[in-house]
Formats: sequence, C-alpha cells, structure tokens
Amino acid sequence: MYSIGLRYCGGCNPQIDRSRVTENLKEGLKEARTEVDFTTDTQRAVDIVLLINGCMHACLEEKYLGEAGSRHFISVKGEMVDSQYVKEDHIPEILTRKILDLLDSPSH
Repeated sequence: MYSIGLRYCGGCNPQIDRSRVTENLKEGLKEARTEVDFTTDTQRAVDIVLLINGCMHACLEEKYLGEAGSRHFISVKGEMVDSQYVKEDHIPEILTRKILDLLDSPSH
C-alpha cells in the first residue's frame, strides 16, 4: 500500500474547499482501485507529499519543499496544481492522474 502525506495550510485565504478536494481525490483513487493510506503525520515516511494550499501564495512550499529529499511533492495552490491553472472541480481528477503516474513510475 502506498502512503500520501497531506499537508494543509492555515486556511487564512482559501480560494478552494480544501477538504472537498481531498475527499474527492480519495474517491478518485478508490475508483481507480489504488489503495492509498493518507496521513497528516509529518514524521511518518510517505511516498508522496501533497501540499494543499488554499491560495496561490502557497505558504506550505516554503516549509516543505526545502526538505524534499527523495520524496515526490505535488502542490495545490488555490486553483492551480503544480503551477498549472485548474478549475476547482477538476483538481481532484488532475491530482488522481498525477498520483497514479508517480506511483507507476520506475522509481517506485
């Protein structure tokens, strides 16, 4: 089973519903028959770190991208995923695709 570390910003200026994005992502991975364990435990080893920033300021990147090591990161920045504009309703679909691509890559 793969694990994904969820990191949420403080939510001071949310442009998206961060919880709904995460729940829809979980459903998308379930529909893709991919077993993934999500955790907010920052001390636990994970395959992918998913940064859920509510706005484009992306304050989580300052904190977590510096400690990248060998982990893969995907960053949601309001209505953007890894610097690509995406309407909120499509964010979970894009995230599902990115996660499946990373988990299927030869480095895993």
